[in-house]
Amino acid sequence: MGIPGVRIRARANQWRVEAAAIEQIQQLCVTSVGAAQITNLEIKVANWSPPKGWVGAPASPGLAAYLIAPQRDGVLVVLTWLDPIDSALALAAAVRCLRPTLSPGVGSMLTLTSGLPAAAAALAANVHDVVLPGDTVHAHLRRCDTLVLPVSGQMPEIERASTVVISDDTWIVDGAAHLVAVDPSVHNPIGRRSLGATEVIAASVAGGALKLRGSSLKLDITGDIRGRDVEALRSVGGVRAEVELGPKWMNQLHACGIVVNTEAGDLLEAQVASVSARRAALRSATPAAALGCWPSISAVLLTNRDTYLSHSMQQIARLDYPNLQVIVGLHGFELDSNRRAELSTLAGRELHFNSVAESVSFGAAMQVASQRADGELITKIDDDDYYGANHVWDLVLARMYSGAQVVGKALDWIYLAREDTTVFRPTYAAEKYSFFVAGGTILISRADLDDVGGWRPVGKSIDRGLLENIKQSGGLIYRTHGLGYIYVRHLAAHTALVADEHFLTKTQQTWPGLLQHSAFGTSP
Repeated sequence: MGIPGVRIRARANQWRVEAAAIEQIQQLCVTSVGAAQITNLEIKVANWSPPKGWVGAPASPGLAAYLIAPQRDGVLVVLTWLDPIDSALALAAAVRCLRPTLSPGVGSMLTLTSGLPAAAAALAANVHDVVLPGDTVHAHLRRCDTLVLPVSGQMPEIERASTVVISDDTWIVDGAAHLVAVDPSVHNPIGRRSLGATEVIAASVAGGALKLRGSSLKLDITGDIRGRDVEALRSVGGVRAEVELGPKWMNQLHACGIVVNTEAGDLLEAQVASVSARRAALRSATPAAALGCWPSISAVLLTNRDTYLSHSMQQIARLDYPNLQVIVGLHGFELDSNRRAELSTLAGRELHFNSVAESVSFGAAMQVASQRADGELITKIDDDDYYGANHVWDLVLARMYSGAQVVGKALDWIYLAREDTTVFRPTYAAEKYSFFVAGGTILISRADLDDVGGWRPVGKSIDRGLLENIKQSGGLIYRTHGLGYIYVRHLAAHTALVADEHFLTKTQQTWPGLLQHSAFGTSP
């Protein structure tokens, strides 16, 4: 159970824990199953940097009181329960106080057993149940949904739907092996802007340590890349290595948006390389990938313009996501069966149409369409914008590592039809908790949408209305990179209130016509 850099003082039913970072508390959590029964937990973390204004909640039954008190660069957390609980459950509650967390999609009955290695740390915030040898099993109720064990064949008497065996970086899920090297709460691109990460540093391996050297950077890393290392690497765009770094370090660097031995060309190609690297690592080497728990998505398109439907169906046809439903809201007009069939063919999938009278406000019509959604998450699609194949994946991954209730893309790439020009205008920093995202990219869970009363019944600015409601409810909004999305300003009247001239200021680069690139789905 010993975690380097963690100090534990235990007496009676109380633990006092001191650690440098949250990731150490996560490791202690999963390795301390069955270690003690406690009613009081006091944790001091030396380095704590949550999203501005955010404080979490323990979400633990039987809690009598809790305190979260920032202290200089760190934080003090004090939790008290009415009755003793397992030390792992207490530590998991503390983690939820300190780091934004969303369910991994395997249900609340993610059950951990004793003896797990620190490699299971990515599960810590979602631990609500533990089981020990000799625990009573209810004959009339399945004990758990997903049982997490250190050794195969352990606890055969426990009925469950799925079994996960964790040994270092290898997770065996129902007999299939998966590399899980990336903890998305640690290895992520948060803070990585659309511009600025350009330095290429050298990497070598000696004595079992990864050595990273740059103009003013010197890191020697044994084991996993840590949170403080990720912070130090935010300005690094790439790593040049003359030796194999191994799948663990490669995936952890990639998840942070750092490319390895890749020669990036211009500004656009450098961003494509970084985004592609992080996307691949987060999709393949995380617990979500091993557990196969990617959420179902409903893409909701609301339009009052039949003339744009063919274009929007072409965008939807490109979207590469395994469980995607498409809702098409027709605001103020109808389509006959032939036209609907034609659009379904163009989209390459079944479409669910919903008609709403023109007298209904745009926001109310969007709410009606959203109520038809069956997906766990809802994403908004605008009828005139361009979307790349990986657009939905980018949003889902950003939600996973940010823990935000709403995610969306940065408004970086804009096509101005009047000027027939595409501009790159990264005025809103990417990979950042914020109160603004591009409206045509909003992703939110059905539950969170319902919690804030749905889309506001107004004629314009429905995106801003939703974001304001999320803000007022204490939820988090996260803006990921803008790659794979082009916002279009047409000659026709627009629901937005900003003039075209606004988007010609503060540009970093421009292209004549519509930018042609596969990342945006505008070229092969």
